Amino acid sequence: MTKQSSFKRAVRERARATGQRYTQARADLELANRQEFIHSRPFEEVPLKAHLEQQYGIEINSILPIDDDPATRPDGSWPGHYPSTLVVKHVDGQQWIARIFSSSADRVSRVQGDAEILQFLAAHDFPAERIARDDPVTALGGKGIIVTKFIDGGRPSAGSPAVWHELGDLLGRLHTLPAAGGAVSRDGGAEEHDGGFHVGRPKEDLAAAMSFLISVENDVNAAGREKFEWLRDQVENADDAEGLPEALTHGNYHPWAAVGTPGNLSIVGWAGSGRGPRLPALAWLLRTAAEHNATENIAAVMHGYSQHVRLSDDERQRLPAILNMRALWLECLGFRMTVNDGRVPAMDEGWMRPNSHEHAERVAAQAIAAVRN
Repeated sequence: MTKQSSFKRAVRERARATGQRYTQARADLELANRQEFIHSRPFEEVPLKAHLEQQYGIEINSILPIDDDPATRPDGSWPGHYPSTLVVKHVDGQQWIARIFSSSADRVSRVQGDAEILQFLAAHDFPAERIARDDPVTALGGKGIIVTKFIDGGRPSAGSPAVWHELGDLLGRLHTLPAAGGAVSRDGGAEEHDGGFHVGRPKEDLAAAMSFLISVENDVNAAGREKFEWLRDQVENADDAEGLPEALTHGNYHPWAAVGTPGNLSIVGWAGSGRGPRLPALAWLLRTAAEHNATENIAAVMHGYSQHVRLSDDERQRLPAILNMRALWLECLGFRMTVNDGRVPAMDEGWMRPNSHEHAERVAAQAIAAVRN
């Protein structure tokens, strides 16, 4: 079968499963195939479907990435954004989420740890996704799969201060859960969407950022060299958050990690979770709050968080640097994508700009002032 005929078959299958017209399904699939991590965790739908049906004694109607079907696509997302997070629709109407960890760097033991952390959160009544079965982790071809219950409601609106307060409150609750052994004590807090090559503590985000830059260093032309050198210097001199107070923390905590209805939100996406410095998760939440009605939403986050946690003097002092940590990861990823697309990176684009440190200082000052008032 030719590559073209295989693509057409995939479009037809997508159109059938989602109810889209062929032209829209084709446009979505073309967009998905251009995304950065679309091939980082490859899988084949047919054997995966058979595997889940056999393992759990279920009958599956469809199994698609959560972004493929407009009915399940998170608000603000796009085809190919979460290619390894699948919606499993049962014939009887149930829905699960299946997350596939199939890159060469993924370990089944880490996925089993994800399930252990979810069970710990459930035992402490923390609002998070729940495992779908008592044995939620299986392996297909030596690669781990975890199944959880689908949560209705979609993503909350980022325009509401009440949502930011709730997110701050939930993060504070998370950071005050008791210490425990097993997977709860594993290194965590880093982004994990790059195929599992950089998992663990938040400092792994800096290692990943440097790897993004180095991977395209030989392809950067003279016009893009200024930004390359600037970004490399930022990574080399970034604060890695080590030495700060620690807790069980989430690897990508912001409104896109929340699902449900305001006042009853649950946090999802725990693959990057574990014990690590607590400040990077709060900093990323504050950084994203600063994009929407900044002063009010930053204050809402801090009021919610400070109901449970009081920042240490070291955390207050290092907050401006930590505010740029995840943004730097994103900008280095964007730099690689720009170079690979044959475009020229500019200094005034993206998450990190020459004035990013001034921006971080302002956000930090607003956050600290909010809990002093």
